[in-house]
Amino acid sequence: MKKGGFLVFIGLLAFLGLVFYQPLFSVLRRGLTEGGRWSLSPLATILTDSYFVHIIVFSLKQAAFSTLLSLGIGLPGAYLLTRYSFPGKSAIRSLTVVPFVLPAVVVALGFILFFGESGWLNQWLMSVFHLPSPPLHILYSLTGIVLAHAFYNAPIVMRLVNASWEGIDPEIDEAAASLGAGGLRRFVGITIPLLTPALLSSAALVFIFSFLSFPIVLALGGARYATIEVGIYTLIRTLLDYKLGSALILVETALSLSLTYVYLKAEGGFATLTQGSRRVATYPLFSRKASMCKMVIAAYIIIAAVFFLGPISSVLVDSLLVRGQWSVESYRQIFSLGYNPFLGVSPLRTVLNSLFIGGISTAISLPVGILIAMFAVRSHLPGRRLLEAILMAPLAVSSVAIGFAVLYGLGGAPLHLSGTLIAIALAHAILTYPFVVRVIRPVLEGLDQSLVEAARSLGASPTRAFFEVILPLIGPGILVAAVFGFALSIGEMSATIMLMRPGLGTMPIAVYSLLSARQFGAASAMGMILVVVAGIAFVVIDRLGKRGVGCRTLW
Repeated sequence: MKKGGFLVFIGLLAFLGLVFYQPLFSVLRRGLTEGGRWSLSPLATILTDSYFVHIIVFSLKQAAFSTLLSLGIGLPGAYLLTRYSFPGKSAIRSLTVVPFVLPAVVVALGFILFFGESGWLNQWLMSVFHLPSPPLHILYSLTGIVLAHAFYNAPIVMRLVNASWEGIDPEIDEAAASLGAGGLRRFVGITIPLLTPALLSSAALVFIFSFLSFPIVLALGGARYATIEVGIYTLIRTLLDYKLGSALILVETALSLSLTYVYLKAEGGFATLTQGSRRVATYPLFSRKASMCKMVIAAYIIIAAVFFLGPISSVLVDSLLVRGQWSVESYRQIFSLGYNPFLGVSPLRTVLNSLFIGGISTAISLPVGILIAMFAVRSHLPGRRLLEAILMAPLAVSSVAIGFAVLYGLGGAPLHLSGTLIAIALAHAILTYPFVVRVIRPVLEGLDQSLVEAARSLGASPTRAFFEVILPLIGPGILVAAVFGFALSIGEMSATIMLMRPGLGTMPIAVYSLLSARQFGAASAMGMILVVVAGIAFVVIDRLGKRGVGCRTLW
């Protein structure tokens, strides 16, 4: 087992060394050299120039505000899911997986259509209250960025905290109540301390996602509200300053590694949660008995429904509304080979590019993820945790940095992948295989080893036992991982925008380009196609998740 695990690790390390570690190291090294020699000059420029200091500080600032708002929205939702029963509760809990499959650029488009100066919300407020001008000025500001990040990340907080809350032993709360402690005192003195690991873990995860966010900031922030990700993109793709771009990637990677370490430490705190033999009692939400608490909950539900459903509904309506009339003209445009508004390629071609890239990236990420998961579960090598962390390193590197690493490191000899769909597919595979591991690993951990041992005792080789016993048993988990990875690839924009050339655009790039050209109808139609793909992925994941496969492990 040790020899087999070592060979698997060496094989994985060799592959990832070729397509990830070596290209990333080349980028980071470029940020520490000057005139072919080691130098701290590029790094010193990044750390002393007022503009770069500003975008570093702003990246941390917006991530902190996004985390606080996500906690503020997600914690009441977790309370609602934990303490009350109501129709559609399981569906709402399942919908908390949507942020992982919903493309960020579609969320940005939805926010522009719903919260914009001429958006649906401002139009409604002006109509109802007879206002002469739009009352809300949300977009292209810190507020717009934070709201969009909360749209994405509040469901993560809701899911993680709800899962921990339901695991708290209710006897602890009941004992405190019997001693005369009131509800608020029990909540502050018992519930919050027991939920602290989940709160810290979800907060760290949201902070990382917001810190590394790119499409939302690019679309909603503008030049004034640039983050490190946007700064890297501007330096490399617009100014062609690879040296300072590499130095900024070095700074971002150091920060993201530190944040990832904090997240992993917080995640380890889940082991301290007290599990009871009974679940927390729930109460009917919709009953005739009125109370101030239920009035607050009703207000929260209304505001949350508007906040979460408004942007996506706006994209759907805008895709079907042409000059004030219901029409499918926008869909006809994007499926027409003659409609060629950007990048020298038709929107239809971007659909085909996305499907091709998604298929290739899934074909790469799936076996890599399965092998890493098997290594993590089965290997008994010394320092296995450290080796596993090395194999999962892409989780701590931004998508923009990975895109540039593939562009810079694999564009030359021996692979010459620059300007190809294969380069984009490789970048997508690097980004998605850690999520494949997160799905497959718990499935392997729950596998009944006696079945494998029985096959081996009957003379089956390890290879035959894998294909005839293990593979069929983990089949549903592999399907979840494949669908999940494909959906992530279809919606990926950050690495793609670093690698694309004319003719290589994908659906998210098409949405962003149409949005930049103010062609909202076509952008919305393309966005709805992305939403449909994400919706299909969600349905598959949810259905298989109800059989106990995969969904509980997506974060």
